[in-house]
Amino acid sequence: MSKFLEKNLSIVLLAVNAYFLFSISASLKESAKYDSDLRACAKMKAFMSDKEISKLYEQKAAITSGVEVKFINEYCKKLTMQNLF
Repeated sequence: MSKFLEKNLSIVLLAVNAYFLFSISASLKESAKYDSDLRACAKMKAFMSDKEISKLYEQKAAITSGVEVKFINEYCKKLTMQNLF
């Protein structure tokens, strides 16, 4: 095993680096989706007083998050509660 590491140390180090880069990439993708959903929910909540614009932002939030329009309010509540704690 020692001779294998001596001969292929650079390959082993590259493999370890690649593993960490892919795990960081996955984490960044999840974080970006969460931030995008949170931003869409915030826009929807900001225009709650105007019915027409509220419906428009509700539809945009549903499209952005991939949740049906009738469940978007509950999804945003859940997302906001996760953000608080």
